[in-house]
Amino acid sequence: MKQNLVENASASPAPIVTRATRMLADASTGTRKDIQALRALAVTLVVINHLWPESLPGGYVGVDVFFVISGYLISKHLLGELERSGRIKLGQFYSRRIKRLLPAATVVAVVALAASWLLLPFPRWLAIAQETMASVMYVENWVLAAKSVDYSAHNDAASTVQHYWSLSVEEQFYLVWPLLLVVLFKLASRHKLRGRRVLGTGVAAVSIAAFAFCIWFTYASRSEAYFVTPARVWEFGVGALIAICAATLNDKTTRAVALKRRMVSGVAQWLGYGLIAVSAFAYGEQTFFPGIAAAVPVFGTLLVIASGPAAPIWSPNRLLSGRPVQFIGDVSYSLYLWHWPLIVLAPAALSRTPGALDKLGVLILAVGLAYLSKKLIEDPGRTKLLVGAKPRKVFIAMVVAVVVVCALAGTLLIGLGQAQRAEAGKLGDLAGQPCYGARSLDPSNGCPEPFAAAQVANVGDNEAPWFDAPECKQSPDPIIVHDQKLLSECDFAGGVADAPTVWLVGDSHAEQWKTAVYELAKLHKWKLKESLLGGCPFVDVKRVAFMGNPSAEPEIQRRCLEWGDQLTRRIMLDEPDMVFASSFGAGEEIDDGTNRSQTEQYRDSATKRFSEWTASGTRVFVLRDTPLTLDRSGPECLALNQSNPLACANKREDALVADPLADAAKQMNNPNVNVLDLSDQFCNERTCHAVIGGLQVYFDSDHASRSYIHSTVPVLAERFKSASR
Repeated sequence: MKQNLVENASASPAPIVTRATRMLADASTGTRKDIQALRALAVTLVVINHLWPESLPGGYVGVDVFFVISGYLISKHLLGELERSGRIKLGQFYSRRIKRLLPAATVVAVVALAASWLLLPFPRWLAIAQETMASVMYVENWVLAAKSVDYSAHNDAASTVQHYWSLSVEEQFYLVWPLLLVVLFKLASRHKLRGRRVLGTGVAAVSIAAFAFCIWFTYASRSEAYFVTPARVWEFGVGALIAICAATLNDKTTRAVALKRRMVSGVAQWLGYGLIAVSAFAYGEQTFFPGIAAAVPVFGTLLVIASGPAAPIWSPNRLLSGRPVQFIGDVSYSLYLWHWPLIVLAPAALSRTPGALDKLGVLILAVGLAYLSKKLIEDPGRTKLLVGAKPRKVFIAMVVAVVVVCALAGTLLIGLGQAQRAEAGKLGDLAGQPCYGARSLDPSNGCPEPFAAAQVANVGDNEAPWFDAPECKQSPDPIIVHDQKLLSECDFAGGVADAPTVWLVGDSHAEQWKTAVYELAKLHKWKLKESLLGGCPFVDVKRVAFMGNPSAEPEIQRRCLEWGDQLTRRIMLDEPDMVFASSFGAGEEIDDGTNRSQTEQYRDSATKRFSEWTASGTRVFVLRDTPLTLDRSGPECLALNQSNPLACANKREDALVADPLADAAKQMNNPNVNVLDLSDQFCNERTCHAVIGGLQVYFDSDHASRSYIHSTVPVLAERFKSASR
């Protein structure tokens, strides 16, 4: 599309500048008000999505709008330099980017670190420190991509700098893009070709390849695709193509043609904003994004930028050129930086879950901080910091800033270690008492208040379900699924040759029982084998949703099915004495294509598996799954309600939902298949508790803490003994 750009001065003839164009461009700075309006829209979408996600579920597309804008503006600047001098001064380009972006980002990261130390419970410090380091080194997107496929990290609370992932993508783009443009420009010069044609062809080829990769990778691994740079490059490329294809109207353009183009521009602007708005309201967590869905907001942004600042009176650009919108556009970068730490810190600062007025207060505070940050940090950093300094000095300053922030994050890690050791000492003292954990539920111990406030913060890595005992080692003949080795062997028999062989199998909800099963293994001198794969039911049916969210990635489905098949074959070959099994059946939705209820599908698929295992005499013990936390009973809630743990408890009928695997086992009426149900160690007649016997029951939003599970061992041992008769 042809474009009316008043700021483009590459052609010698003067373009026609209409009154409408002057209204939509700042003559003193060359700032396009339509692009400032796009910035304002983009940051508003993101902030509202983070504060009120139910109102604007697809507001995350604001980031895509930012990417297109960045691709356009940076490419336009670089093209101008190339066409004027035939080269790009990379050192000066990178130093300008550093001075523009680093000061505000560094200040926000440091303030967020300090606030986290003051306000957040110490188990949160590890992720915050690690991600702060990653953010200031602009690799946060890759850290989050790795976490997105790490099942053990899926319940991690958000860090204060999680939103820096988009800045990381942008900085990586800035690092490579000028080099690509230089190569293409030199290629055109060497072969005496038209520069913009070669640049456009090259950028288009890169963008098309990146878009194809984005579609494929979103289909293969949606969670990773959201963060990785190669899946986002095409969005910057679209912006670059607008800059490359832009044409300047010269004085030969007739007023009639200019008027017609303004009319077309107005229609394009309404359509562009409409596409962005539709995606913001229609998309959500279940949208396969970025993928092809990202093309909608990207194309909408393309239409707005490519149509230029000039527009008829009925254009949205005229409506959005007012001072309030322009103000938000001016402070959009700082607003983006400040809003997320405030959202993360607000519950701890308020000691409650923020309500509507609280969120409004967060929004007002974020805008205020953004204004101050713009005036006191952003603008001075760009215009007054290291004025006239050579790029090398700017780079040194950047390295110093990064080192300082990393050192501060390291200090937070030291504090974390000290806090963990202190709590471990308290836990050791508490463990010997008769009212410790589940022991407090035993009437013979005479514990007056088993559900009183926690006496120890038994949270953090030492309480994670995923751990290995010294007796365990990787099997020399493992189950291998997609390069993962999924079989460990643990010798708790003390060298006894004919010791019973026992398997522990399932997902992370089987893994949370490891500490108790290990105690049984020590008591009975078992040789234990364990094969555990988080998020995967071991039945021979596809998993299609996880914790209520569709999860139809073919890679995940293949991995789960392949593991379940190999697991069953190995158990049948091994013919163990016993198999302990557990699964998050309430959170892993399966689909065998029959449209039957989950209970019926699990019943048939689990019956098939268990029958195969018991055919040779193996006994199966299904550990009934723990109650749901309903996002209330975890450490976050208890940190806000230390003196009132009942505020984090749930009604029994809500939390203790049916366990499809345990129900299937009961319906088999097979004497070799038994259910070990410890629900009464978590819930009484009415309530499922978050604190029992001074211990926090849950490690995160859906796994029990290791210490609490360990406290249930006497009850589990007795019920296993009864079921084994």
